[in-house]
Parts: sequence; structure tokens; C-alpha cells
Amino acid sequence: MVAKADLRARLMLKGSGWTVPLTGPGAALRQTNGILFPYTPNISVSHQVEYSQYDLVHTNYQQNAYSKTRNPTIQVTGTFASQTPQEAQYTVGVMHFLRVASKMNFGASDPDAGTPPPVLVFSAYGAYNFNRVPVLLGSFNFIYEDGVDYVEVSTAGQTVQIPTVMTIAMDLLPQYNPTVQTNFNLNEFASGAGYLKGFI
Repeated sequence: MVAKADLRARLMLKGSGWTVPLTGPGAALRQTNGILFPYTPNISVSHQVEYSQYDLVHTNYQQNAYSKTRNPTIQVTGTFASQTPQEAQYTVGVMHFLRVASKMNFGASDPDAGTPPPVLVFSAYGAYNFNRVPVLLGSFNFIYEDGVDYVEVSTAGQTVQIPTVMTIAMDLLPQYNPTVQTNFNLNEFASGAGYLKGFI
């Protein structure tokens, strides 16, 4: 019997060589190699095609010349509940993961100083939706609401308080390797095979 694929939304590390966000408070995310959204998130994708206009005189309508198709932008808003110590540790880990994955290496004592934030991979709902799309973390937002209870949890040797229900929103920016982008083929994409390479 073939095991059913797990098609839930997730934001993961690309490969297994770099695991810095999974240290400290982020250790709670090691089993999922990143963020596994426990509840169905709200995902909004915006596609934009740019055209320039020919300014012709004595016409009612102008002609449009194709300029470029911009990278889609992906906004993901998820809910994270902290009803048990394990769930609370996972929420703290998610917050830590986003903070670490949005920063560059810096400082005289860091041998990798100057290395930019990493490329992550976003997957959700199967191949024709989001199949290991390479993304950068453009922005993120934690909402500490005042109308919910807060719970104390010990993680990585520290005690913290977090809301029992927290909304976390993030903007993801597709980032394709130049070699992969050069090999984009519209006919292959139209056949559906391009989705398997992470294109959307």
C-alpha cells in the first residue's frame, strides 16, 4: 500500500547542509525541517504582467508591448495554537526560525560574514499549486493579541510567555537559480512538468 503524500503547507530549509534556524528555540522544528502549518493557512498569490504602451497620435486605443512577467508574490497567514507545552514550544520555534532565516551572517568573529539570508522552499497542496518553490523571506509579522490568554513555556533553557493563539503572516519572494530560470520552457510548463521544478 502506497503511503498518502503529506500535502500540507510548509516552509522548509533547502537541503540539509544549513540548519542554523533549527538550533536554540528552533530545535522544536527539527522533525519537520522547518515550519509545518498546523492549520490551513490563508495563501494569497499575486501575478503581474507588465506592458509598455505605444503612444500613437489620433487614436482612441493604444497598443501594448510586452515588457516582462514579474515574479509572483506569495502572502501566507497562518494560525498557531499553543494549548499544550509541545505546541507552545513549536510556536516559539516558528518565531525563532523566521527571525534567523531573515538575517545575514555578520560580525568579525563569523567566518561566514556577508552571507545573505538563505533561500527556503515553500510547498502546499500538491504539484500544481506550490511544489518546492524556492523563496526568500521578504517580511513577516507576529500579532500579540490582547484578547487571548498567554501561556508560559520553557524552551531552550528560558521561560517565555506567548499567546495561546497567534497569527503569523509572511511575504515570500520566489527566487530561482539563474541556471534553472534559463532552462524554463513554456511548452514544458504548459504540460504541467514545469511545476515539478518549482515554477508557479
